[in-house]
Amino acid sequence: MILNLSTITKSLVAGLSLLCAFGVSATEADSASHADVWKYIPTFHGTLRAFYQQSTTTGDGRFIIRNARLSAGGFVLPRVDYFMQVDFCDRGKIKLLDVFMRATPATGLQVYLGQMRVPFSVESSRVPHLYYFADVGLVALYGNLRSVGVKAGYQVSKTPLYIEAGVFNSTDMADHTRWNSAFTYAVKANYKFDYLTPEIAFMSRVPGGKGAGCRINQLDAALQWRCGELYVEGEYIYRHYCGPMKNSQAFSIFADYGWPVKWRWANRVSVQSRFEGVTAGSSGQYVDGVLPQDIAARRRLTVGATTSLSYQKLHFDFKVNYEQYFYGHDPEGSADDNSKLVAGAVLYF
Repeated sequence: MILNLSTITKSLVAGLSLLCAFGVSATEADSASHADVWKYIPTFHGTLRAFYQQSTTTGDGRFIIRNARLSAGGFVLPRVDYFMQVDFCDRGKIKLLDVFMRATPATGLQVYLGQMRVPFSVESSRVPHLYYFADVGLVALYGNLRSVGVKAGYQVSKTPLYIEAGVFNSTDMADHTRWNSAFTYAVKANYKFDYLTPEIAFMSRVPGGKGAGCRINQLDAALQWRCGELYVEGEYIYRHYCGPMKNSQAFSIFADYGWPVKWRWANRVSVQSRFEGVTAGSSGQYVDGVLPQDIAARRRLTVGATTSLSYQKLHFDFKVNYEQYFYGHDPEGSADDNSKLVAGAVLYF
């Protein structure tokens, strides 16, 4: 078989290139462990949550895509990594959720810069694919906040104490250009025992910035307890308004119990129950110069069951929940905040 000179030349060039690449890789491998090399490869994850909701108050029903999130992250330097997350269908809307850089200047210390979740509340900090129920808890009305800023987290050496604190814009997370005359401040700390994790937090903010709202100071206390397959969590938030509005509060307590099964579509089954409530309050932004009472007082009892097909961190869950609302003397809320049956699936990959 006669080989063409051009073909031989191309083969030699390709071989030399491959050897050079191998040499570079070998040099890098000498200065880093095999595990370290893998951390430079970007990781991608996705969360899909789709539900059917049937109102037991009006009889109306709807299908809803609650989340279609995609995230990417990885290291670019030994002590510098990044994270980006977009929700392509948060109830039909596209939202840029997270985009930040993170540096580790010292052991146990991490510094974040960009758009991220403000450190406050256990329920509000939980990612959607780890929700125990189809709907997030009512305490998230007070604690679920993302903004642009800087924060630092520190794992205290030789102790299970973790502290996180940050300073953020008071404006909406989509508004990165407006100058801020009042910032958002937050700090939280937790201490992990074998089965018990207490957490406390504080957040102070002026929704929309100075002149757009009043400053709101919030205190949070939470307790998590796990014993085998039983998990119990309680959380309480106290909200103080620096304006003409009565202070308000929110609470939540729930339990989850599961057991392994060997079904075709599930390897774990669990049942959940939650009781929670909020008192009347305000979102904190002025409307025509007045601070409105736009958070209705209500309580909610939720019971549900979940089947899970899991492999390591990947899982496919099917959830069925019933939510019963109690409004007392206050007027009832919208269809979203009334008694309903919810059934749907959660996929995380």
